Amino acid sequence: MAKAVIYILSILQITFIFQGCQPNTPPGKMIPIKDQLGRVVMIPETVERIAALHHFGGKIIHALGQQDKLVCQGILGKEAMALETVDPDFAAVPRQLRSSTINVEGLIALRPQVIFVYAARDHAEIELFENAGISVFAITGETLEESFQAVGIVAKILNCEAAGKRYLDECHGLLDMVHDRLGNIKPEDRLRVMFSGPKSVYSVATGQMLQHQMLTHAAADNVAAALPGSWATVSPEQISLWNPDAIFMGSTLDLYGVDKILKSPHFATVKAIKHKRVYSFPSNIGWWDFPAPNCVLGIVWSAKTLYPDQFKDIDMTKLADGFYSRYVGHSFTSMGGEL
Repeated sequence: MAKAVIYILSILQITFIFQGCQPNTPPGKMIPIKDQLGRVVMIPETVERIAALHHFGGKIIHALGQQDKLVCQGILGKEAMALETVDPDFAAVPRQLRSSTINVEGLIALRPQVIFVYAARDHAEIELFENAGISVFAITGETLEESFQAVGIVAKILNCEAAGKRYLDECHGLLDMVHDRLGNIKPEDRLRVMFSGPKSVYSVATGQMLQHQMLTHAAADNVAAALPGSWATVSPEQISLWNPDAIFMGSTLDLYGVDKILKSPHFATVKAIKHKRVYSFPSNIGWWDFPAPNCVLGIVWSAKTLYPDQFKDIDMTKLADGFYSRYVGHSFTSMGGEL
């Protein structure tokens, strides 16, 4: 009962705040668009002020060249810090708190017309924004298909569908390049890979995750494909039984290090250890294995790492520089990016 009272008071307080900072222009025509939770959301026909509460939405908005509409940065963590060093316009936009501790009142005061949230976000928080009169649109990217669909929807909302098509065409082009080069690998010759999470080598990507799909595109078999859920915890004995050919460690949050795994007595008999095929996922300034269309770079990197002979002509840093220049606004290396 006490929690319900607090929740109602929070809604009333935020409503009052919003009423004190209404836009000077009339709301204009509203159009219905279905989000990726299946909700029909009324969106202003002309959208000029937006916010993104997850890096997924922020990355899409930058890729579409619509970052001037963001009322707060929309990109988080190391990538935001890297962007601030090279982009004074980005640095001048109010910083966003971590997505789990958003300052609701402060964000409402910035007067966004539309807030893009990740579909897994707390629905109670979504209601707070909606009660303040803001359109809240949910997007998701747990599969590549969902990720690409999100790009098309956001491009439609922001009236930049041609930019969305260019972005998706390049993403599909990179996937096609990988498939063309690896298409002749026989099922029995595919490498078996374990994809560990960013916090522990014993936390592994299951068959229900984006990382599994990335391995599949890179002509690799996920040793944990049969496990359900997300980031399943397994034992050293299970890893020894799987005996993967290679181990990938998740992105820039890796805390345990390649050297520690290679020296661990628990894995001495594992093929990935014996052949020193343990790799920390790039890059140092932003994830290539998290929900966002730019995980296609992670797929190219995975394919080149596992099957280097088929990708001798591909310079990953050069490829990343071009991709970032077009869809972040600055080259990977100019932002301090390293692989």
